[in-house]
Amino acid sequence: MISELNGHVQPQKRRPRRRGEERELLRAQLKKGYARPASIRNLAAEHDLSYGLTRVLLLEAGVELRTRKHKPSPAGVTDAH
Repeated sequence: MISELNGHVQPQKRRPRRRGEERELLRAQLKKGYARPASIRNLAAEHDLSYGLTRVLLLEAGVELRTRKHKPSPAGVTDAH
């Protein structure tokens, strides 16, 4: 993986793989945080993880993910599709 910064090519920092007890502990921490309720994005930032890995770990922990909240349309406004 390579990124370009100011015209110079630099290798990207790889995150270590989480396995075994470390992964179990991380799953438990994320599950507890999601029940707080923190968002997946907030948990990812808090633990220096990608959104995708955070989501996968929550699913592995047996967490039922919340639905995304949509803001209701103002009264009288309809989509003209």
